[in-house]
This record gives sequence, structure tokens and C-alpha cells, in this order.
Amino acid sequence: YRLVRGTTTCETSAMDSAKEALKELRGLNIEQGPVLLRFLALFAALASLGCAVFLMINPKNAVEHPVMYVLYGYIALFASTTMLFEAKHEWIEKVSLLDRYQNMLIQYCGFLTVMGGRGLFYLFQGTLWLSFSDSLGEIINIGAAMALSFV
Repeated sequence: YRLVRGTTTCETSAMDSAKEALKELRGLNIEQGPVLLRFLALFAALASLGCAVFLMINPKNAVEHPVMYVLYGYIALFASTTMLFEAKHEWIEKVSLLDRYQNMLIQYCGFLTVMGGRGLFYLFQGTLWLSFSDSLGEIINIGAAMALSFV
């Protein structure tokens, strides 16, 4: 912000208050857990994203099972959202597209800003992965589901 010469203390104080309110709206008050927990959640989301992308690479899946293909896209989006909220905010605000997406999520999905809300979101993602597992042979899906469910 550019201050105009001759501003009063009251005007400066009002500008400072407005800056603080803007910071709060922009998501700087996202609850963050311990570093190890954040790392585990980030790793689980990366594994989830990798599995979803791997399943989406095969165009045969899009033709034979279009609904499942769309679901893989949702899972990839959810995993990306998980990584967004577990990463340091300073990293996110350097990329304007990610910053805008995170701010939109904060505005419309406020539960993602608190650890309990994100925990339920991660549990939801884990159950999505478990719905694909019909045998123990799908160990990667089960591993991603367990990691997301217990983080």
C-alpha cells in the first residue's frame, strides 16, 4: 500500500487494521499441525495423486469406465487440495493460481482451515480409495487409503 503524505495516525491505524483483516481473509490463519503430521499428510496426498494419475493415463479406462475416470479426476483434485493446505502458506502465495484456488477454498470450504475438518476430508479420501479395493492385491490403493485415513 502506498501512503499519501499527510495521513493522520487514525488513517494509518485504519490501514493497518484493513491489512490485518485482508491477511485473515487470505488464509494466513490456517491451523497447522505438527511438522511430522503435515509431512505424512503431504506424502499420503502425493501417493494418492500418483495413483490417480497412473489410473488416468490409460485412455482405455476413459472409454470402458467413464464414471470411474471422472472419479479418478476428483481424487486427483482432492489430493492436490490436501497438498495445498499442508504446504507452507509462504510457498502457496508465490504462485498466484494456487493462492487464488486456496482463497476460494477458504471462502467456500471453511472446514479445510481447521485440523479437524481436514482430518474428516482425509478420511473421506481414504474411503474413496478403499471403495476401489476388491482384493488385497491392490496394496497401493489400500496403502494410500490407510495413510489418508489415519493421518
